[in-house]
Amino acid sequence: MIYTTILNFKAMKAIYFCLFLLLGHFQTQAQAFARSWDAWFGQLQAGANTPDLKHFGPSYTLGIYKSKNNHGYGLDFTNVIFSDARLISGNISASQDLMRLRRNRRTPFYLYANAGIGLSHLRSTLVQDNFLLNGDDMLHVNVGLSPTYFFSRDFALQLKIQYQKMGLVDANIDQLISANLGIFFIIPALKP
Repeated sequence: MIYTTILNFKAMKAIYFCLFLLLGHFQTQAQAFARSWDAWFGQLQAGANTPDLKHFGPSYTLGIYKSKNNHGYGLDFTNVIFSDARLISGNISASQDLMRLRRNRRTPFYLYANAGIGLSHLRSTLVQDNFLLNGDDMLHVNVGLSPTYFFSRDFALQLKIQYQKMGLVDANIDQLISANLGIFFIIPALKP
């Protein structure tokens, strides 16, 4: 048993050493891989959402994002599917890179904090009103974190974790917690 523990410890040391070397390699390549500072980006994301930690539903997001130095703003549309309902949301948000509050360092990793407002529409067989699209229409606010890693100046992988609170609610859903993974890419037609 002691021999197995020693082997596991040596294997872990070797793994950490390799990760350390890779981190050093990425840091030396940071100048080339940092994102464009002033550009339009597109977002495609897929993930899971839950209103109450018991029920989960898949979600799909399509968005456009304008970066300006270490902050930006965006517009996105999300479709969440539950077993008996569908939630469609439009959102306007602003974001700030938490790793570059004062100056623009050139590294491939970004940690965006974002906050936004928007309109959500709950389409359900349980709700039949006569306002707009025959469902429950709600204003919402959201906050979230988006770790983003750029593989090149034009392409990144992004994880978005978000909490959304609904207002003017007369149905079952008054909040939503979501985790989405997707791509973040520069729009060639709008490239500076």
